[in-house]
Amino acid sequence: DAAKAALGSDDPAEVQNYVKDWDTFNDTAKKMKDAGYTITSSVNDTYRVYSNNVSSKWVVDGKINIDDNIMKWVDDSKELVDAGETGTYELWSDDWKKGFYPEGNVFCYFGPAWLVNFSMAADTEGSIGYNGGWGATEGPQGFFWGGTWICAANGTDNQSLVKDIMLQMTTNDDVMKDIIEKDDDFVNNQDVIAEMADSSYSSKILGGQNPLGIYSAGVSKLDLSNLSAYDQGCNEEFQNAMKNYFEGTATKEEALDLFYKAVVEKYPELTY
Repeated sequence: DAAKAALGSDDPAEVQNYVKDWDTFNDTAKKMKDAGYTITSSVNDTYRVYSNNVSSKWVVDGKINIDDNIMKWVDDSKELVDAGETGTYELWSDDWKKGFYPEGNVFCYFGPAWLVNFSMAADTEGSIGYNGGWGATEGPQGFFWGGTWICAANGTDNQSLVKDIMLQMTTNDDVMKDIIEKDDDFVNNQDVIAEMADSSYSSKILGGQNPLGIYSAGVSKLDLSNLSAYDQGCNEEFQNAMKNYFEGTATKEEALDLFYKAVVEKYPELTY
């Protein structure tokens, strides 16, 4: 509904033209505001996309390093907040979740398949997902956000059974097709995804759309070479610190100083 109101179309290919890169996305935020919507619920909705597309690691030679794409998130987000085009809510908070319902007036969320099928109140009557009101498009950049993992207990006396379960759940094409069709999920088998992307599979939450081709296109552009053991701590502390800047209680420099000090307290071996 928001896409139709602000952009004149809810066709995923057409909507993608309005969110194809960050500059275009930020221009579209103005259109959304004029139509009565925020572009996202919170600045934190986009953070993971920027942070998954860095050209350097958080720590280089023992020193904290802030990638240019992380700082672009700061500058882009500050403009959106100051213009009233997004909020500063914490992910998973009640305020952040308001956009799962029509009266929340939020245009989009960024997330993987599990966000759509498990986290957007799709089983709750009256929600946008319950009524098949969401659509999926690739967005400005590809990104990833966790996954579903199968673990076995060390020392199990059922090794052969555990092995068979793991193989069935991750390499059996028929099982993986069932996971897609019954759970609206995205599996780790490129051949199955390619086949199902061209099939009659559709997502009720996405109004009958088949999103697998879009998900696959985003995944194909990922570069995981800059992952490091410091990522979770640095990402969390960076968002916490920048909230002060976005809300006007600190300058950018003061927020950065808060970040550096918090990270060094967490990882004493680092400098900045």
